[in-house]
Amino acid sequence: MRLLTLLTASLLSCAALNSAVVRASDSIEELTVVASRVETSVNDLTSTVNIIDSERLQRELARDIKDVIRFEPGVVVGGTGSRFGLDGFNIRGIGGNRVLTMVDGIRVPDEFSFGPFLSARRDFVDIDSVNRVEIARGPVSSAWGSDALGGVVAFTTSSPSAVLGDDRFKSKIKVGYSSADDSVVTTLQTGGKVDELSALISYTRRESSETDNQGKVGGTSQSRERPDPQSMTTENLSLKVAFEPTPDTRLLLSLEQFDNETDSILLSDAGTISRGTLIESRTAADTRDRTRVSLRLDLNVDAVIADTVSAKIYNQSSETLQKMDETRMPPPYMFPQFRKRDSMFEQTLKGASLEVTKAFTVGNSDHSLTYGVERFETESESTRDGGTVDSSGTPLFEFSPLPTRDFPTTNVETTAIFIQSEIAMLSDRFLLMPGLRYDDVEATTAPDMLYFAGNPGVGEPTDFADSATSLKLGALYRLDNNSAIFANYSEGFRAPPYDDVNLGFSNAMGGYKTVSAPNLTSETSEGIEVGLRTRSENWNASIALFQTDFDDFIAAAGEGHCSRQYQVTGCRDPLDGFLVFQSENLESVTIEGVEIKAELDLASIGLENMDLRFAAAYASGEETNTNNPINTIQPLSGVLGLSYRNPAGDWSASTVLTLVSSKDQSDIAEGSPAQATSGYGLVDIFASYSISNNLSVRAGLYNVTDKTYIQWPDAVAIGSDAALRFTQPGINGSIDISYEF
Repeated sequence: MRLLTLLTASLLSCAALNSAVVRASDSIEELTVVASRVETSVNDLTSTVNIIDSERLQRELARDIKDVIRFEPGVVVGGTGSRFGLDGFNIRGIGGNRVLTMVDGIRVPDEFSFGPFLSARRDFVDIDSVNRVEIARGPVSSAWGSDALGGVVAFTTSSPSAVLGDDRFKSKIKVGYSSADDSVVTTLQTGGKVDELSALISYTRRESSETDNQGKVGGTSQSRERPDPQSMTTENLSLKVAFEPTPDTRLLLSLEQFDNETDSILLSDAGTISRGTLIESRTAADTRDRTRVSLRLDLNVDAVIADTVSAKIYNQSSETLQKMDETRMPPPYMFPQFRKRDSMFEQTLKGASLEVTKAFTVGNSDHSLTYGVERFETESESTRDGGTVDSSGTPLFEFSPLPTRDFPTTNVETTAIFIQSEIAMLSDRFLLMPGLRYDDVEATTAPDMLYFAGNPGVGEPTDFADSATSLKLGALYRLDNNSAIFANYSEGFRAPPYDDVNLGFSNAMGGYKTVSAPNLTSETSEGIEVGLRTRSENWNASIALFQTDFDDFIAAAGEGHCSRQYQVTGCRDPLDGFLVFQSENLESVTIEGVEIKAELDLASIGLENMDLRFAAAYASGEETNTNNPINTIQPLSGVLGLSYRNPAGDWSASTVLTLVSSKDQSDIAEGSPAQATSGYGLVDIFASYSISNNLSVRAGLYNVTDKTYIQWPDAVAIGSDAALRFTQPGINGSIDISYEF
């Protein structure tokens, strides 16, 4: 078994870490809630959770979600070379809507993509408003339910108390520049407190161009290596008001508005020929916005069944609009046509939750119990519209009916009951952490004439419902005061997505279509993780091995999947001869791997004020009945960081080496258009200087050796395009200047 081989190799690595391992003391008592919904020390977890605090985000000059995980092996964000921007998170080879992404405990809108002109993605987070990021690796459905099949990324934005501290008033102004996309960022933040009332308002505006790459060839068509020109503006406004009438009562109102506008000139599409028609030009105007309001009440009580009670209600709406204008020339290439395509994906989310904690003692064991109920519902809808006119403005026939919906408007209601426990025994040497969650999911479709008119011949959409119980059982045993071994079993669950169950599209001219998959069943997973953590006064190290088995894994029609039902006829419908795409459940997928992390204060070897950090991640995965590799698995990667802080504490510097191995053709699924990628090494340098107590400067220099490389998540999208258009920026830099008063 490959996991056994990994275990042997990893134990040898761990032995090496004991002799040669970012400062151990900095993370020893870090608390996290993402693994079990209750505050738990990272050192007491029975699974792997990474915490990225605001100080690190500022030190590394993080601008977007991709920068956040820049130095987290095993976690990636793709999207380079795309008009639509960054993808969502991929954790241990699982991404998309299988990774739950939250802001202040509220789900970020779903991803939805269909065809070449619609790709609604999940980059709805303003990093300058973020105070903390927690990344849980592996299934966490026992705590968070459906969509936590592959892990959780939880963003916590700044609160009045976190910013103000003991001050009654505090403000901050930050300006920054990044040469990678010629972006200018301005952040304003101000907070104040009067008696029991405190408030914090934050505003960020970012103006940028397309992200640079290592391509040299310009011009048009798919041979273009330079990035397509873009102009982007992002704004985020948030307001938090806290009312604390007593030390045991806190009411927090949060309002947030995120807006992004991106204009693109798609030069890489110009000059190409699609089904005999010459594409002369394409321009795009895309917008996305997210509006959120939430109210949270936290109480400390002294009751038989509760020590603390937290209640939350929230409402969130999001909309992605993607518009394209195209000039085209059909044969005999004499008279131009003008085509428009307008795509929209909209989602609303509203919900409420109640969470209770209680600590008690039974005999010689201490118990910490968390239980509660959660209910939320999402309504999702998508429309596509457009038209084509000739040079005189006369409308032309459309081979695909427009306007239309790719799926019927769908309302999904989720009701959940959960309970988590931490049991400490043997004088706290042994911790047992069981957890259980029951989810009931009901999806109701609301097809209208727009859906039926745009999908002629489709049947009545299918409503669906499912329920599942997700179990977690973790255990940790302290070998001594400095070392502990842990093991964790966790189950994941994801109900069939609405856009897979009911999906319809037909293109008579192109001779292809997508069809619904009403018989889809829920995806489930079982994950096992074992590991060791060890530390001393000057260092800490950990190693974790994992294996996750996914059953009924859904291969999506929207990603070009042809179901086995049609594979026997060459992926064509024998009734009309159309090429047909359909989602289906794969029998099983297995992903396994190992992750290592270590931190050392080099004062222990005579290098005062210096720290060393190391982390690495390896995973492999395949569809078990075909042995076909899983393309979303990332290659072996690692980071090695060295930092120095001068004794006076007014300046610091660090350098980080990132190493990523190649992705060979043998590791790519058969028939995939993805291209193999070469391995690479990167060097990044950071420095910060406090000019005064109020004024500070931070700078970063990335890819110092000007390496030309392609990240594996971007290689899947290359297809017939020039590969260099998907490369990352060469040597580039960022600078931030912040002033607090």
